[in-house]
Amino acid sequence: RQVRNNIIDCFENAEIPGMSDAERKRLLSFVIVGGGPTSCEFAAELYDFVTNDAISLYPAMMKHVTVSVVEAGPALLGPFDQQLQQYTKGLFEKRDIKVRLGTSVIGIEDYDGHDGDNDDGARFRFQARRAMLSDGTTLPFGTLVWSAGLAPINLIKNCKEAGTLPTARNGRILVDEYLRVKGHEGTIWAMGDSAMCEEKPVPQLAQVARQQGLYLADVFAKGQNRAPAKSQKSDGTASASVPPPPSYKPFEFFSLGSMASLGEFKGVYDGSHVGKPGEEVQVGRITGYIALFMWRFAYWGRQTSIENKISIPFHWFKSFLFGRDVSRF
Repeated sequence: RQVRNNIIDCFENAEIPGMSDAERKRLLSFVIVGGGPTSCEFAAELYDFVTNDAISLYPAMMKHVTVSVVEAGPALLGPFDQQLQQYTKGLFEKRDIKVRLGTSVIGIEDYDGHDGDNDDGARFRFQARRAMLSDGTTLPFGTLVWSAGLAPINLIKNCKEAGTLPTARNGRILVDEYLRVKGHEGTIWAMGDSAMCEEKPVPQLAQVARQQGLYLADVFAKGQNRAPAKSQKSDGTASASVPPPPSYKPFEFFSLGSMASLGEFKGVYDGSHVGKPGEEVQVGRITGYIALFMWRFAYWGRQTSIENKISIPFHWFKSFLFGRDVSRF
């Protein structure tokens, strides 16, 4: 909601009579940092909001709007098939969404904005900020959304700093193939983005965390979480690794493919690697409306309450008929 309200505030401020074009352009510059599925989906949704909804209230401001996606890697949707990466980049270019690849944001700074091309003009009315890029350029913005990379939560950071749990260089807790924290087998488990198995690494995806949650729920339900006695080395010290019960099967990730919504009733689905690692099959690549339908059906099907399963399609239908709500609340 804060991001939504900030975007609306930028349009409201830009609409103030007497506002200079230079400041309007800065206020209506929207920057998305990162080129993964979350970033691309947000950029596409923002484009739809501007071109379908905001235009009815702020038609004179449309010429000042720019949407930019800044990605440090060589392509958008890095984990996806190359054809889908090119398809996504082509869609964005047709919509005049500026894509800057191979460029990272190295800092954010406040600056004294002035009307015109020099410092002789009047100062901006609102505090101006800009992103400093790795290529030496800057990108002024009214709204910047950061969705590049994942950082551990404070609990995991504290565990790393205190040395209470083993962690990898990226700060994630080290676990074995049974999701047991190394050195604490049978007493502590970790899953999702906070955990990392060096022997069998898995991507940091929602479907991975969901499958790991179901796996641990099954382990606990069957009572396989009871801590066994520490095995002893020949010198009498405790072994660093505790063998699991014989019926305890390691976690295996089953990839369902990757998908993303790209706005204007389009999406992409990458089914080039579906299945368990080493046993993947190629389902195919899908683009357009069918991919968007698959995306919506997948996320609608994951809802756990009947209320959400009923209300979400109504919200989609309402937005399709009447547009999105552009009020600030």
